[in-house]
Amino acid sequence: MSETTPAPDLSFEMPPALATQGFAVRPRTPQDTDFLRELYISFRWAELEAAGWPDAVRRSFLADQFRLQDNHYTTHYTTTAFLIITQNGAPVGRLYIDRGGVHEIRLVDIILVPMLTGQGIGSAIIRVLLDEAARTGRYVGLHVESYNPARRLYQRLGFVDRKPQGPYMFMTWGAGHPDDDLPPSGG
Repeated sequence: MSETTPAPDLSFEMPPALATQGFAVRPRTPQDTDFLRELYISFRWAELEAAGWPDAVRRSFLADQFRLQDNHYTTHYTTTAFLIITQNGAPVGRLYIDRGGVHEIRLVDIILVPMLTGQGIGSAIIRVLLDEAARTGRYVGLHVESYNPARRLYQRLGFVDRKPQGPYMFMTWGAGHPDDDLPPSGG
């Protein structure tokens, strides 16, 4: 392993159709923490509905889960570009991309505020990474919870189930994965 960790590649060109609607990305700053916490809470809120917890308990739990996830990402994903998706300058999502692998572009995470989901924005952003992978001869890899509705989106975009890992499914898109000569796992 190299003594020097490469700097994250912060490049990302927003699709023209989204750019004309005011969408852009910028690097994350410490001032984004409150927004990112609220984004995480909004994304996970419904999952805890069945627990029957009071809102304050659910909120506290999710805030702690965000803190743990954020610490894990920033500690272990040292070559990741932590980007904030904006619309007309206001934060509306997060896009975490790791291009540190020779053969892989890793989509670590993408989340949009609830009012922007289901409009094709996430798909358009992911297609930028798919185009980059195709141009550079790499594949795009990601982990998604097996029960997460986003898994169906990834399947529609052409991602293939590779391997279950705990509650997650590792999925890939494109050629160049070391197991391309093996049949994909069921899913």
